Amino acid sequence: MTNCQINEQNTDATSNLDVEAFRKHFPIFSNHPDLIYFDSASTTQKPQIVVDELLDYYTNRCANAGRASYSWSTQLTSDIEETRGKVAQFLNCEVKNLVFTGGATDSLNMAALSYGLSNLEDGDEIMLCPQDHKSAVLPWYNVQEMLQAQGKNIEIKHFSIHEVGDYDLKSVKALLSPRTKVLAMAHVHHVFGLDMEVAKIREIVGDVIVISLDASQSVGHTKVDAQALPVDMISFSGHKMFAAPGVGGLYIAPRIADKIKPVRLGGQSPVAITENGLEYSAKSMHQLIECGTLNIPAILSLGKAVDFIQLIGIAAIENQLSDLTVYLWQKLMDLPGLVFAPGIGICGCDAGFGIVSFRFEQVSALDLTFLLDAEKIFVRAGDHCTEKNGEEDFLRVSMHAYNTRAEIDQLVEVLESATS
Repeated sequence: MTNCQINEQNTDATSNLDVEAFRKHFPIFSNHPDLIYFDSASTTQKPQIVVDELLDYYTNRCANAGRASYSWSTQLTSDIEETRGKVAQFLNCEVKNLVFTGGATDSLNMAALSYGLSNLEDGDEIMLCPQDHKSAVLPWYNVQEMLQAQGKNIEIKHFSIHEVGDYDLKSVKALLSPRTKVLAMAHVHHVFGLDMEVAKIREIVGDVIVISLDASQSVGHTKVDAQALPVDMISFSGHKMFAAPGVGGLYIAPRIADKIKPVRLGGQSPVAITENGLEYSAKSMHQLIECGTLNIPAILSLGKAVDFIQLIGIAAIENQLSDLTVYLWQKLMDLPGLVFAPGIGICGCDAGFGIVSFRFEQVSALDLTFLLDAEKIFVRAGDHCTEKNGEEDFLRVSMHAYNTRAEIDQLVEVLESATS
């Protein structure tokens, strides 16, 4: 493992983190010293410890896990379960309640299918926000169509985003009914960058309704505690928290564990075929839901990513992200013709999670991405995987702890030149 030094001589004023020392763990920045990477909400860059783990698997011990008795296979099986333990500890949950998936989209689909198909009945209602990421929205429409084919009509109700960027709690209250069974929501919004107030939502809907939480933009960015969050399912991806693509996690709370039914089965599934149908003998959520050959190197990389985050300290990462968010907002606010999306630019918050979205009246967001790309500044424009509803595209700057105030200054300088 590479040595990681954290000291009190901060590169960015209030962050607690020596950013230059932190950046040295990411080979992408030494290989591309002129790169300014502002698209971490799409995927993060990878530290050397993660790169080394992937290389080690493919060059030194490439085998399948849980399928054979020879040493490489049995050791990989052990390493996967050790990784599961690390991730469970990181989320403060029991190992038996954590499932490895192919990513957040896979997790959110598994959450909807494995719970919804077996528990929703004719006339039940699901609440969600269409301005959330489509991977948190569309799986429930899929469940609705699949149940409709069985003669069960499920209603999906839309609550809205408040003008400042978090959920409109009044719309949640107004839509709530005795038939509401599920609410899907984000923890940190992927475009607006705000904490979406899980505790207040739970207080409004009460204890019975099942809450499925998309934590793609919070796990690895801020403390996510499965015991403290009043939700029933938590979905997240590895590649947004320094791990390789192709791995994610799904936490399933103990209170709904006996209501979960698998939607995929394979050679290692603990299921017996009986005269009365399938009989399940799984003792954990991952035994019940995981099947087939897992993405072994990606899972191992997730364990190394957790090691890396814990070594740096989640509080130091969160502080750095918050400092950068506020600094970027303050630098942008005086640019002519700039229109902020909901989020810190509207609410004027004193903290953030590294995401600021905006557009200019005089230049399209997409044109700006091409101009910025020519300067080796990578940002994203478009609908950001949400329903457009006729709205203008926003340019999204999404940062992580390896970004600096100096990079923000360069971004703003280019934007000012391009829009003046």
